Amino acid sequence: MVEIHWKSKSPHVPVQDHEFYEIRLFDFGETVVPRFVVREIHGLWSASAQQIRWKGYQDETCRTSEEAKRRLEKRRTKIVNAGFVFATLMA
Repeated sequence: MVEIHWKSKSPHVPVQDHEFYEIRLFDFGETVVPRFVVREIHGLWSASAQQIRWKGYQDETCRTSEEAKRRLEKRRTKIVNAGFVFATLMA
């Protein structure tokens, strides 16, 4: 699962750069321990350069699905509270 959070209603408008956060939940299956990773990526879409400028990322590992979902929700809440209220969801 991937969520991309934007501050703007129109993240692809070419007249300005757009800061965003992407959060992902990885499930590596039953043979890998820890099994789940919650990743938060911070970036900026540069309209002039037509590319993403990465500002960094943070990973958290989790052993259970429930723990991973709690951490994902905590990150989502933090991002939304910072003003990134518009989201694109990808399964």
